[in-house]
Amino acid sequence: MDDQVNPEAFFDSLSLAHKLDNYFDGFKLEEIHLFSYFSSFLYCYSGESIGTWPHRYTASNGFPFSATIYTAIKRHIQNGLFENKEEYYIISGRGTDEFNKFKGLSNFRSRERILNAVCTTAILVPYSQTVRALLNEPDLQKQIQLENGSWLNQMSFYPQFKKISDAVGIKANDLMIPAIELINSLSIQK
Repeated sequence: MDDQVNPEAFFDSLSLAHKLDNYFDGFKLEEIHLFSYFSSFLYCYSGESIGTWPHRYTASNGFPFSATIYTAIKRHIQNGLFENKEEYYIISGRGTDEFNKFKGLSNFRSRERILNAVCTTAILVPYSQTVRALLNEPDLQKQIQLENGSWLNQMSFYPQFKKISDAVGIKANDLMIPAIELINSLSIQK
């Protein structure tokens, strides 16, 4: 019996893959999970409750991992929306068509705004710095060290992030500046 694909996971993984493939000519599956995790911080920052974010994460192989995102990725691969190119994946033409079809739907517009901000950050801040910073997120680091499979607390870093953003005077409806500020804050955490 096939696993049911969560609509938000379907869209989020497709959108992230489309952006990462366009920006970097390919992506690793772990990066989809990582940028989805990053998206959850901006989701909260934009005033939404983390309880309504549809993905939960654990730490796996040094990265955040979401079962809902994994199920969607697996389906994208099976349906030919993602193609394996040895060390990385690309989004196929069919995958791009699917993304373009779904991105205009009203229930995905606010998600697209968040997903766009996290991927654009990876261009404005050097990509390697963005990835290192996200992997330094305190709760993710704690769970990696414990290796106990507990859920990551997507709100653990939020109070510090919010305090920095308030001090800088960032408005909640502008997601690019807080995304960059989050990466900069996490970069100096270590």
